[in-house]
Amino acid sequence: MFVTNVLIGLGSVLIGNLTGILATLAFVCFALYIWLQYQYTYWRRHSIPYIEPSMFFGNLKGIINSETDPCTWFQYLYNHEKAKNLAAVGIYIFNKPSLLIRDLELIKAILIKDFNYFSNRHSSSDPHSDSLGSDNLFFAKNPRWKEIRVKLTPVFTSGKMKQMFPLIEEVAREYDKYLCALKMDAKTNSTILEVKEPNALYTTDVISITAYGIQANSLNDPNGIFRKSGKKIFTFTWLRSMEFKAFFFIPIMVKLFGFKVFSKQATIFLRDTINHVMEERIKRGNVRNDLIDILIKFKQEAEEELKEGKKPFILERDALAAQAAIFFSAGFETSSATMSFAMFEMAQNPEVQRRLREELRVAYKSNDGKITYELIMGLKYMDNVVKEVLRHYPPLPFLDRVCTPKADEKGYSLQAFGLDFTVPDNMPVYIPSQALHMDPKYFKDPETFNPDRFLPENKHENNMNAYMPFGIGPHNCIGERFAMIQTKLGLLYFYRNHYVTPCEKTPRKLHLNPRAIIIQSLGGIQLKVVRDPLF
Repeated sequence: MFVTNVLIGLGSVLIGNLTGILATLAFVCFALYIWLQYQYTYWRRHSIPYIEPSMFFGNLKGIINSETDPCTWFQYLYNHEKAKNLAAVGIYIFNKPSLLIRDLELIKAILIKDFNYFSNRHSSSDPHSDSLGSDNLFFAKNPRWKEIRVKLTPVFTSGKMKQMFPLIEEVAREYDKYLCALKMDAKTNSTILEVKEPNALYTTDVISITAYGIQANSLNDPNGIFRKSGKKIFTFTWLRSMEFKAFFFIPIMVKLFGFKVFSKQATIFLRDTINHVMEERIKRGNVRNDLIDILIKFKQEAEEELKEGKKPFILERDALAAQAAIFFSAGFETSSATMSFAMFEMAQNPEVQRRLREELRVAYKSNDGKITYELIMGLKYMDNVVKEVLRHYPPLPFLDRVCTPKADEKGYSLQAFGLDFTVPDNMPVYIPSQALHMDPKYFKDPETFNPDRFLPENKHENNMNAYMPFGIGPHNCIGERFAMIQTKLGLLYFYRNHYVTPCEKTPRKLHLNPRAIIIQSLGGIQLKVVRDPLF
């Protein structure tokens, strides 16, 4: 009887405690619901048109749940009936009020004219736990960003690109050898190939030799450490997808969950490699006029400032290595994707491919078969093809900024753009660049792949102010020239001996990876590669 009474008593206590816990949990959930409901009235309270949010996700449900790719989702927001004919429309990034910018004049003001109000990206990594990810040019905030940008700019001038050209061309020749070594069907002289991986091997080798002065030899050793590290950065597993979405949309979650731009293994490899190359370069006194030389100059100038009593941030943690790390990761992935998308579009548009190869044949012949910097710069149709690829598939389908007014200012007024609202401090704004590229108001027949739209005589039919695959203004992509040369050289050497056609596994329209923030095709790009030397 005693044991029974004890058990009954314990049961009563447990039930009582459970009831209390459930009641507390219910109260917390109810309070959270009420708080979110209030948060979601921000735009209504400010009398600004807005797109109705979903609970918890705000206006990001399709992206966060990986229901659709970012291009499609930002097109949906851009073309929403609540947004039509407006310079900007209110949205919510989870519970945070944000703005989707639609008007070209307002976009130009934010990115160029009034850049001082929007000099920082909203996206960021955690500076305390991820120095390699947060101190690089992409994620760094002012004033650090400005200092890095000014000092790195000399690496990417046209003069420096011309100096780097022989290094890139050497890798492109190896890429050609790799392709020519592919086993072809005896009857059709062709093979089925997933083209993204060979393109990534090529761009990995280019970045390694131009930025680090190291021959990664990925084309000969696809499982080498450079390719393995690069692949891991942009393989969008469920967790990796959540990390990137946190970087771009909810930076507060980055710190909470310890998300990092580079994995632990990649961080160790990139840091050790960069530091080793810098030490060897200093020891031997070699000068290559590449990124490593600029970083060494960074370091030497900072050491002089240190002697003067200053505290240059570039000597802190991984600030030097961070610049080389982001150049490596961004440089190989975006260009290899652009090359792959170009090949897909060539397969779908054989007349465009024929014209491109004819331009290359004529250029080869007129230059005695020599591939030079001047030859590449003179390929007008190639330039238009790559531009049209980037219009359809910009590496990042949106641009993000955050309002950072001076301490004595309330924010950035939108009255000049038809909205009675002042963008407050720390409010994110998003510019759906790919959606702008697909707007028939700016580009005639936007869904059609038409390189001729970039011809001078056709520019009246297309508003090039809406074209921004590399961004515009002071925060545009610093490596645009490099990316274009790397991409064009790779395509030139591909088409020198091959062309592509669709195969059974080639879709009529590409499906983009819904997990990837950086544009990727879903499942790769399978094409029939036909061997056919130009001469």
